[in-house]
Amino acid sequence: MIVHEIVLALDIGSVRIGMAISDALGFMAHPLNTLKWTNINILIDELNQVIKTKNVQRIVVGLPLNMSGQYTKQTENVNKIVDKLVLNLDIPVETIDERLTTKMAEKMLQGVGKKASKNRHVIDQIAAVNILQTYLDKKHN
Repeated sequence: MIVHEIVLALDIGSVRIGMAISDALGFMAHPLNTLKWTNINILIDELNQVIKTKNVQRIVVGLPLNMSGQYTKQTENVNKIVDKLVLNLDIPVETIDERLTTKMAEKMLQGVGKKASKNRHVIDQIAAVNILQTYLDKKHN
């Protein structure tokens, strides 16, 4: 019997966090919502609530590297948040390269005639979907 897990993906920004969740079979990523956040403790509480209500078994966080794969200031910020999540959540938390996920999300919106500047929350969710779908595809290949 194959056991699948529900995975939550996070696209962490300085103001918003885009969230996406996998289907029960672990094949498809779906947008969940966008959180505005200012406090790590509130974020942990909100994530614990999502974990509980959606039966999430793993979190994947997009790691923002520059185009050459080097760490940036934002990479360091995300790693600090990931360290706190690992210590405070009862499920595995891992990172995955998220290069170009936000740019892909912006292009998708432009393709349907939406302005990126007026749809930042949607872009964050689509970026999280891209992060999660990349993770799921790698897991099943």
